[in-house]
Amino acid sequence: MPLQHVALLDPQISLHHHEGKLRVWSKRYGDVYFSAEDGFQESMAVFGQGAELPQRLAHNSRFAVGELGFGSGLNFCMTLKLFRQYAPPDARLYYFATENAPLDADAMAEILAAFPQIADERQELVAHLPPRWAARHRLLLAGGRVVLDLIYGDSLQNLAVSDFAADAWFLDGFAPARNPDMWQDALFEHIARCSAKGAIAASFSAAGAVRRGLTKAGFNTLRHAGFGAKKHRITAHFRGGTTPSPRKPNVIIIGGGIAGASCAEALQRRGVEAQILESAPIPAPISANTASGNPVAIQAPRLTADASHDGWLSLNAFGYARRGALRAGAGLDAGVLALAHDARESERQQRIASLDLPHELVTPCTPEEASDLAGIKLNQSALYYPYAGAIDPRHWVKTLLKDVPCRYGITITKITETTSGIKLHDQNGDTHRADAVILAAGAGLAELWGGRLEPMLPLTQIAGQISQIPAPHDHPIKMPLSFGGTLARGGDGALVLGATHTRLKNAPTPQDMQVSDKLHHENYTRLPETIKPHLPPPPKDWQGRVSICAATSDHQPIAGAVGAYLYALGGLGGHGMVSAPLLAESIAADICQDAAPPTPLDAYMRRHSDPFRFNRRAGF
Repeated sequence: MPLQHVALLDPQISLHHHEGKLRVWSKRYGDVYFSAEDGFQESMAVFGQGAELPQRLAHNSRFAVGELGFGSGLNFCMTLKLFRQYAPPDARLYYFATENAPLDADAMAEILAAFPQIADERQELVAHLPPRWAARHRLLLAGGRVVLDLIYGDSLQNLAVSDFAADAWFLDGFAPARNPDMWQDALFEHIARCSAKGAIAASFSAAGAVRRGLTKAGFNTLRHAGFGAKKHRITAHFRGGTTPSPRKPNVIIIGGGIAGASCAEALQRRGVEAQILESAPIPAPISANTASGNPVAIQAPRLTADASHDGWLSLNAFGYARRGALRAGAGLDAGVLALAHDARESERQQRIASLDLPHELVTPCTPEEASDLAGIKLNQSALYYPYAGAIDPRHWVKTLLKDVPCRYGITITKITETTSGIKLHDQNGDTHRADAVILAAGAGLAELWGGRLEPMLPLTQIAGQISQIPAPHDHPIKMPLSFGGTLARGGDGALVLGATHTRLKNAPTPQDMQVSDKLHHENYTRLPETIKPHLPPPPKDWQGRVSICAATSDHQPIAGAVGAYLYALGGLGGHGMVSAPLLAESIAADICQDAAPPTPLDAYMRRHSDPFRFNRRAGF
């Protein structure tokens, strides 16, 4: 099952400094994190030299490391230092690490400060460290050349649903006698499954059970002299595996909203040539009727009271999207307060509150606590999401497309699949050829594909109107609010309220795109009564905007191949600012057939967003 509601363990550490040396002790496992003699040199000897990192990094444009037990992050910092020292300028490093008892940023910074050799690496890691909740946290470092997947949760459960090809493994989960769960035969089998040809596993532990488990899984194990007080360490060379054959195809992306822009950025980071064809006449796309042109959007996870696939996908996508928007400078007001606006929502929030989720993710609030956070009197209880917040979608999309070739005013009328790629025909009779094509046209996705996606992609178009309120500069509302609708402050200080939700039976007409006073009133009516006195009544001086999005019949996104060279990313509903970036990462990995970095999705998330899920349900 998805791991959304699995509680992480408290690392229970103690630090002791003596004569310039640091001893980090795990009270939970009764073992040290690294040698008190010199943790950095131990990491270099056991893992750096053991996995032959200097030589192998120097001769590989892509290199993948898997670590079981991220611990203090020392091994990662050591690897990052060697990558910078030895790898070619255009090389990329992928680092997959699991950790069930993660340290917080302060503890990690204090520990790693004992090693001046990795001062730069420590600062970068600590600055990017994700909040402590169970999820697959994808982090981009070194300008995107380094991808760190920090998997917070049980190693066996997470590795079992992962698919990649590591060139090196660091087995570092405390001594087998202290933490036997990290040294199971089942874990060794998944290590072998996720190993590339020539993979080398290294470990400080030379216990017989470890050597036998690795040998059984397909490794040739060698014992070496240990570091410091350790008598032995081991290396293990994988006997099987395949060599990944990455591709760098020419890719055309149809659609320049958040979905298309995210795909383009993910591909360009992998060195792939990509261009965007957009039907709107200008960028942004402000003139196009998409949610990417709205002045404000809220980024928050859609948590579910039960451990569900949709809640798990949303949680993982949320963290990645939030970091991406803030990295692009698109952040507005931080924090989101979700009000229990009716009895059903109140019951749902009470169930979520009973899960005792990490406060870094969500904090239940009484009406009084919610009032203090919001800055106004509220009568409802609420859930507070401290890591969430409002963003400027236009700024984010513009930043993602900064270096991407874009052609505007191009409407694709026909798609032809060939044995060597895709041919696109536009409204002017021109033909565009590409090795692969991504359909990311939002509400135009089904129409673009000419209906051939049915029943595979049953999409519904939805019109939503926002209301822009010229609120006084001294209005008391402190943070974005969610209450069945949303209220957030834009970059110009105006409050944005919305959005309405109108399902369209056919393609949108000019009348559907008109801003109406009726829909302004609908947005205003949805406001909680205690908020209305702080805002002027509609429609005096109110502006608005209508956008069209597409949603699937199960309200979940689609991401993946729909043909040999054809991919789709859509059905995002009103949640594209959360779900699009992570799903775009997955599509980019699939197009490149690249095991480093691989898809950020686990098996649960891939199946849940698979375009063919509708065919399976229909019995095709």
